[in-house]
Amino acid sequence: MKKRLRPNRRNIRHCLSIFISMIICFTLLSIWPTTHAAAPTNRLAPASVEQFAQQQVNALGTSNSDWLVAKLEYYPLGPGNHGWFVHASIQDKPIGYMIISINPQGQLLLSEYGQGEQSLYHNELLGQALERQGLDIKTLQTAGGKLTRGYAPPLLAYWKVERVNHPALYIDASNGDLLPADRLEYVETGSEMKSFDLKELQQQIAIPDTAMLQTSPVIIQPAFDPSFQLTWLTSEPLQPSQIKQQLQQNYREALVFSAEEWNLFYGGPLPVSAYQLWSIAGSESDLYVGLGGFNSTQRFIPLNKLLNDGHFYKINP
Repeated sequence: MKKRLRPNRRNIRHCLSIFISMIICFTLLSIWPTTHAAAPTNRLAPASVEQFAQQQVNALGTSNSDWLVAKLEYYPLGPGNHGWFVHASIQDKPIGYMIISINPQGQLLLSEYGQGEQSLYHNELLGQALERQGLDIKTLQTAGGKLTRGYAPPLLAYWKVERVNHPALYIDASNGDLLPADRLEYVETGSEMKSFDLKELQQQIAIPDTAMLQTSPVIIQPAFDPSFQLTWLTSEPLQPSQIKQQLQQNYREALVFSAEEWNLFYGGPLPVSAYQLWSIAGSESDLYVGLGGFNSTQRFIPLNKLLNDGHFYKINP
């Protein structure tokens, strides 16, 4: 007859401790994703900027539902830290962009935006511009070069291309044109834009209540190239009081915007190619004018900003 083996108490305690440890591990693993997701992250934009961006997305979504499901990516803009480029996409396909800036009073502004696949700071446009200079992105970065996004007042979006032992290149991020380096170096070294610390910015910014903000459908204007239709040069600029009326009542009549001495910073003169109304609770509050779209990215700019920087002209005076 075989002898029955008695369980060893030490082995029982050892097995029990392993079993309890496994239960604890499984419990921790089950709650880990939630804990990890809530942990602080190093953001490229503070939460207040993301909240402001989402408000603008909600407003744009009232006329274009793509905005409501788009993925937003944030890229800081220099010189200094005073703005953000927000790229919107659905399954890696661009559907629009926003430029969010800070005014001298520390308030967030939607300086401009675009809708559709056209976008500022497009990599393909950058690649073509570099190719014209005998460069390519991979070789540039392998050799220790650096690419940064810049945004100079009043409205110049550009890439700064820094090369080892060579002067920096500056490329217009709306059309790929090479910009005069001396002007941009002067802008960067003499920039009076305040550089905000992200933690300080998070504490200072108050987010406005824009829950009722909405947008109208985009009204498209005729597309043309102002450099091929020069009759506008002989016309008198439209008065500010005429602009809204001209856009909304005579939208088939082609207009040109020229920022005069600031044209370098606008990439202009530019055709007026669209407009869109922004309103709160049904009352008209602002109008964004679409510029470009023929040989450059179409950019929606606040009308008040444009009136401050330049003039509108009729193609057929």
